[in-house]
Amino acid sequence: MSVMAKYVRIFWPDPKDEDVARRNKAVVTIQNWITGFGDPWTAVKLAGVLAEAVSDGSVREEFAPQVEKAIVDAGSDAFVRDGHDLEMIVVTLVAALDLIRQPRLDDSGWSAVDALAAGLWSALTFQQPVVEEAIELLRQEVAVAARERTMRIAEHSRLRAPVPEIGPLTLSEAQPTNGRANAAYRKATEPLVKALRENAELDREELEFLWWTIEDWSDCLNGRLSDAHPVVRAVVAGIDGASKLRRLPASGHRNVVLRGVPAGEPAALDTLLTALGQHRATIVKAIDAARVGEASSVFPLLTAIGGVDAERPGAEVQRDAREWGARALLERGIVQVATLRSS
Repeated sequence: MSVMAKYVRIFWPDPKDEDVARRNKAVVTIQNWITGFGDPWTAVKLAGVLAEAVSDGSVREEFAPQVEKAIVDAGSDAFVRDGHDLEMIVVTLVAALDLIRQPRLDDSGWSAVDALAAGLWSALTFQQPVVEEAIELLRQEVAVAARERTMRIAEHSRLRAPVPEIGPLTLSEAQPTNGRANAAYRKATEPLVKALRENAELDREELEFLWWTIEDWSDCLNGRLSDAHPVVRAVVAGIDGASKLRRLPASGHRNVVLRGVPAGEPAALDTLLTALGQHRATIVKAIDAARVGEASSVFPLLTAIGGVDAERPGAEVQRDAREWGARALLERGIVQVATLRSS
């Protein structure tokens, strides 16, 4: 099946079969580059710069060299980067879309593809629509696919691992007696211990999130969440709630965070920041500002709370309290998982 056939006309009015085949090969090379990221956080940063490129039509240096090389290596020897920004953006976006749509899910919930999906969902849904209809349709398609994968992985990664029986003890004659016994015991019990640890981590997440919900208290506000202004309550609840998670937030977490929060009057980002007022200084302490700054387009809300780039494209869009709360949960949830998995 040709991945590029549907999208190649965005930059080629009359494509030839061999041209489409070459771009298909380039897509595979780009996908191999992305899945080869040793740290999924690199995929989050890629999501940010790719979303920026979609918004303004200018390819970014963070991915341009790899995409140019992929296109050249696929058989387009005469290809040069200059004047082909749209083509490079579309090819990269399609490569990401095809990766995100693949049904296989990583049990850890934080592979490079999972991180890319979460980052693209956050970044693309904050933007204003793009003027050019073809690229806007592709942008929406990626945003929907990214959301669907993120929600699926949030549920899948919380499935409890079956706890196996202790395996057979096999002693190797090549090791000393004590060493053989210890190694055999570790090997026999490793699957059981691994399953118990993973399940215990999920149990702890549920308990901490439940206790936070019952407590109805925020250190950021130094008061009860339910007493705060709707938009302040929603954003702070999203940030606080995400800090209790071990995986990406699922729909159930969003429902709990936003329970009892009225939609209120829609507010643009600057109005939201004004409403947060003096609480921003305390909220910033709960945000990894350095990490957030590495992918500010993925974290427009957290970045703005930290006092940086509050006038980016999309900031002028008015969103109700529940929308801002859901965004706070997603953004802080991505940071939370990235931090836990890097430690």
